[in-house]
Amino acid sequence: MDFFDKIKSGVIPVPITAYMLQEVLRRNEKLQEVAVEITEDEIIVTGRAEADLKVTKKDLSFSITLEPVQMEGREIIFKIVKLKPLNLSILNKRIFDKPPHLTYKSGHIRIDFNGWELVRKIPIGKIKSYKVGDGKIIVMVGV
Repeated sequence: MDFFDKIKSGVIPVPITAYMLQEVLRRNEKLQEVAVEITEDEIIVTGRAEADLKVTKKDLSFSITLEPVQMEGREIIFKIVKLKPLNLSILNKRIFDKPPHLTYKSGHIRIDFNGWELVRKIPIGKIKSYKVGDGKIIVMVGV
């Protein structure tokens, strides 16, 4: 099936690479030295984060493993499978809750795929399905 057949069928595949995801995460001023790896079932993000702990600010090196669990509109919700060094809800919220592209709530991170020009160019539709693997996430946008 070529690209035009996919458009006629109402579903457009949009590849989101590890680099593109990394660029969205870099928009968060609290994250530095961010690196993203996409494996078959999960996304691994490493870097340093500025943790604003009311009393003091501290830079923490972190590694977070995310697993996609649900889709809503043009967002994919990822469950935090592993977070090193600490998986504390209050700390996670301060680091990862950066709307509109990235939000954190009760152990889950939501990524809004409208953060990429590539997805915004498709004026209508929502994510129908996705596939994680080969260094990218293929999201199928359709009506």
